[in-house]
Amino acid sequence: MKINLLPLLAALPVLLSSCATSRPPQAFHNTDNSALVVESLDNRSCQVIAPTAIAKEENTRVLDQAKAFTQRQTAVVILENYSEPQLGPQFRDRSMAWFIGLRGLGYQHIVFLQGNGTTDPNGLPTLAEYD
Repeated sequence: MKINLLPLLAALPVLLSSCATSRPPQAFHNTDNSALVVESLDNRSCQVIAPTAIAKEENTRVLDQAKAFTQRQTAVVILENYSEPQLGPQFRDRSMAWFIGLRGLGYQHIVFLQGNGTTDPNGLPTLAEYD
């Protein structure tokens, strides 16, 4: 009787990771005072909190205006009215355009936070972080 170990070894990481518990969301602490901070209100509108406050605008207009800002490394997007218990289609729909637009503007560090009605990103739960 010959036992094939390759399938067993291949299945081992799946078995080990299936028992892992998910990590609770980490609170965000802004270490880059020059970061672009945007409050995304829904799929279409947002407002810039920092470096210069801009009133409620369409997302595409804000990205166009962000081209004029001094080049920065970090962008923080606060997703207001976001309610998924785990990242899913709502996160994908709201974050994809932001991610692509901000990377296109040269931002290297992009953080998505779950909003709670405040414009201060410090202490908000981190949904996703890209370097």
